[in-house]
Amino acid sequence: MLKLFSLLLFLFATTQTYATLENTTCKKCHPTIYAEYQKSMHSRSSIFKDAVHKAVWDKHPAKAKNNYKCAKCHTPSDHDLILGKTKLSKNAIQENEPISCQACHTIESIEKHTKINKNKFTQKKKYFFSADKSRKGKKIKFQEKSSFFGLITKTSGSPYHDIDYSNKNFYDGNMCLGCHDHKQNGKNFSVCDMQIKNDDTKETCISCHMPKIQGSFVNLKNTKTHAFHGISIHNMDTSLLSKHIKLSLNQTANGFEVGIENKANHTLFAQPLRLNQLRVSIEKEDKTTHLETKNFMRIIGKNGKPAMPWVADSELKNTLIKAHEIRKVVYDTPLKKGDTVVIEFGYYLVNPKAAKKLGITDEHVTEFKILTKKRVEI
Repeated sequence: MLKLFSLLLFLFATTQTYATLENTTCKKCHPTIYAEYQKSMHSRSSIFKDAVHKAVWDKHPAKAKNNYKCAKCHTPSDHDLILGKTKLSKNAIQENEPISCQACHTIESIEKHTKINKNKFTQKKKYFFSADKSRKGKKIKFQEKSSFFGLITKTSGSPYHDIDYSNKNFYDGNMCLGCHDHKQNGKNFSVCDMQIKNDDTKETCISCHMPKIQGSFVNLKNTKTHAFHGISIHNMDTSLLSKHIKLSLNQTANGFEVGIENKANHTLFAQPLRLNQLRVSIEKEDKTTHLETKNFMRIIGKNGKPAMPWVADSELKNTLIKAHEIRKVVYDTPLKKGDTVVIEFGYYLVNPKAAKKLGITDEHVTEFKILTKKRVEI
């Protein structure tokens, strides 16, 4: 009898856990969005799904007491963890929706701070923010109207939640900056800073990383297009982002130079573990000559040596390409008629040297990803 009671209690607890998954309701009306979300970094941001985050957390001194420091941005949907009611543990939220749909769509404003910004969430129940230029400024509530003595019924809005289209943070991209702007460690040292620099193009975090693509965002009506919710440059179609990096080649008296124009509003891959690379090769007939690979990176450390983010107090090296910068790389190899120059610009999610030290073997992390490529025939 005791065993039966324990089994029933376990099943009840499991059911209750999964019943609290916030995205369960979302996917009923937004199946396309939900499918994209499943492949996004927002669905894989916990240590139980993200190999990089886990490797770094395994090295953190706070792990000994399971004093998890990263929940604010990596697992905001685990509310009991956020409130300090529980410690970090493997559960349905951590494995399925560490950053749920609601976590982002309930951000009312962003508090700016020197160390790290803070998301401020609405306290209204079933009240979500979104962006739609055709409805900008409107607040939509569910309405049901009948005509012809109740024979025809028309509805507007969502039966599950109100939608507020007046929040400017969802139009200018600031709603992303609670987590994706900058961070200082306990030594007041900047371990990451995107150095965002807006220009006249009106591009934002959302327009670049969540571009409009084909497909309706809701199954209640055909909207033709929707904002891409894959939210991960590491597995999305790179053509959606390659337009923001322009490659060029100019011949010089002694060789040639390659230009890398960063048209994005932020520094390229400002995270300290990333490694950008420019790879250039020359093809002539059946022979390919690979030139020296150029690295772009930021290395942080302590006492002149690379160090983990919570220990670092100085910048050892910084060759990153800033927002709107055109970086020129000079090669002293002469080009001849008939040569074809192949230019590739891409990145490693984690610098291979750092990945080795962290014990990361996941191929998704250690492979070189090409963001954009150009072939120039001389």
